Amino acid sequence: MGEDLLRALTHEFRNAIAPIVNAVHLLRMRGAGPEQADALSIIDRQIAAMTRILDAASDADRLARGEASLQRRPIDLAAAVAAAVREKKPLSDGRGQRVRAVSDAGSVWVEADRARVVQAIGNVLDNALRYSDEGGEIAIEIAAVGDAAEIRIRDRGRGIPADVLPHVFEAFALRPAGRAGLGLGLAIARAVCDLHGGSIRVRSDGEGRGTEVTIRLPRASGQPEAAGPRVAATGASRPPSAARRILVADDNQAVRNSFAAILREMGHDVRLAADGVQTVEVAEAWSPEFVIVDVHMPKIDGYGVARKLRARFSPDQMQLVMMSGTDLDPMTLLGAKQAGFDHCVDKTRAVKGLDALLRGETPSLHA
Repeated sequence: MGEDLLRALTHEFRNAIAPIVNAVHLLRMRGAGPEQADALSIIDRQIAAMTRILDAASDADRLARGEASLQRRPIDLAAAVAAAVREKKPLSDGRGQRVRAVSDAGSVWVEADRARVVQAIGNVLDNALRYSDEGGEIAIEIAAVGDAAEIRIRDRGRGIPADVLPHVFEAFALRPAGRAGLGLGLAIARAVCDLHGGSIRVRSDGEGRGTEVTIRLPRASGQPEAAGPRVAATGASRPPSAARRILVADDNQAVRNSFAAILREMGHDVRLAADGVQTVEVAEAWSPEFVIVDVHMPKIDGYGVARKLRARFSPDQMQLVMMSGTDLDPMTLLGAKQAGFDHCVDKTRAVKGLDALLRGETPSLHA
């Protein structure tokens, strides 16, 4: 029941956040002044913080359910560490901290899901930065140890009391006074290591004596890392055009109206639908070029809408875009593709790439 409640809450929070994101974007499109721009920047930062919390909660839930899938390929751990360090650079720069990464064995390769490995390293690094003094240094060492590869992240920060160490990987368990966050970072990192057949351990000599976290993964033979980012497109792209006929379908009035306002501001012709039956009826009568469909709708859900429309209209006639309030993980993307969707959009991040998508490009809309 608890996990079901968490999933429902994260979905509803995303539905609440999406119209706020859209409203901020719309105000910028209409030329907000300097005073308004400062206020909008504050809203942006807080929305980003809320979205990160929701992402972490959703990810922990999916990992706990065993629903996470891996996209394995040979990766160079040095490149994964560098990516994690880049992601945390705003935090380290803001605290005047230095992150020093070295490898004692040249290139060390593992057969792993690159995004997941970067996530695990980033979660550990985030803790090391937050719980160390400003101006300090975090050391990351990559080593080959027999048939395994190790990433050791060492800080000289607050350390961990002996009675707390046995509980550091428990989700939501470690939220002492004065520490922000949900206490999910290490829980997610351990789940990622377990999925890869690896392990993670934490060592600390006590409060004020720093912490060392070691991530251990099975090694693979060195091979070039596959190039190119994964995008959220599951179908063919369309040639560019100035204006499009677009149907936006969502049972949340604020979501569909805010998306419609942005699209109309871009110059597109937009119609709306509030449930699955209405979506199919409008699409069949109007033949829009794009149908942006919420997954969770009454009467017929988004997958059912996609199957009905794809049976009648080819991708060249009508592009179907899944709009979801849940994470766009590989399983979700696969389900969308099987239902007939051409693209997938995270409601809380859709605006960033929506215009490019409608111009015929295929960007990653949920990056």
